[in-house]
Amino acid sequence: MGYYILKNKTMPWGDYGEILWQGIYFFNKKKNRHTVLRTAPFCPAIYRSQYDSQMPVLIVNEYGLDILDSSNLIGYVANKIYKEKIVKLEWESWDLDSDEPKIYPAGDMDAEEYITRRKHNEALSEKLGDLYALTFEKQSYTYKGENGKYFLSCTKTISSDFFVADEMRNREIYVSDRGKDILQKYFAEYLTFEEILVGVPDNCEELELRFSELEELRKKEEAMTSKDWQRWHHLKSNAEKLIRSIDVLKTESAKQKRKEKILQLLNEANSIYPIKYEKWMGEFLWEEFVSMQNSLAQKHNVGFFDVSGDDGDIILPDGTMIK
Repeated sequence: MGYYILKNKTMPWGDYGEILWQGIYFFNKKKNRHTVLRTAPFCPAIYRSQYDSQMPVLIVNEYGLDILDSSNLIGYVANKIYKEKIVKLEWESWDLDSDEPKIYPAGDMDAEEYITRRKHNEALSEKLGDLYALTFEKQSYTYKGENGKYFLSCTKTISSDFFVADEMRNREIYVSDRGKDILQKYFAEYLTFEEILVGVPDNCEELELRFSELEELRKKEEAMTSKDWQRWHHLKSNAEKLIRSIDVLKTESAKQKRKEKILQLLNEANSIYPIKYEKWMGEFLWEEFVSMQNSLAQKHNVGFFDVSGDDGDIILPDGTMIK
């Protein structure tokens, strides 16, 4: 069976075209609701949310949801969307072959200002009808092969027509052959598809461990309170002040005590949320900090996940490094 990355129709004008097509989506954690701000009266019957740090969703109107439900496709959960702001902008009548949009947004000309600087239109909101955010379970993970291309791991059975995967890159939405055929039949003018290669990685256990650590990091981030972040930034700020003035100390003994204090602050900050390397830390100090974290991990027989790199290294309790 083949699998495909689901993508929006390609729009002109870069970020401007993308925001006109997909609007703004986010999940409001405090109110526990999926939220959309977008233009109207035109709204695609189905489109994916913009790329961000959150899990991607497919947004569908009532017609789109009816098609999917009646096609017996599996792997999605429909969540009703709160339409926070619907604004009138009939951009669909513009010349899409033009090099520039007919109208640029006001203000700083950020693409989002097509929406944020306009007034909510309740009549258009009602005319749009209900919108739904389709969410998906993780069914696999992707990895980069020796040829530099990304593969979808088939080490475990994929049982859904729609799913997401653990990734080291942007989050994608994947569909099966069957799902692609249905979507192309009814929504060819809204979506495009890119086939992804399927394979089995040589280091599947290492990859699964890394993704497990990343998932734990994500959960820790979600659990962080405002007070946690304030404390974290305060500790890092104090460490930075101490290291920037370390050269004024005259004796090696004083400098060593200062380093110990800096490492203590960084260690405390890291216990709240993992810290990444920053230039002010200095290569030597950072190496000492990582070495200390590795020693602590081995002492307590746990792994150490270094989040400072793009991929992140995992140091196992025995000192083995997984890159």
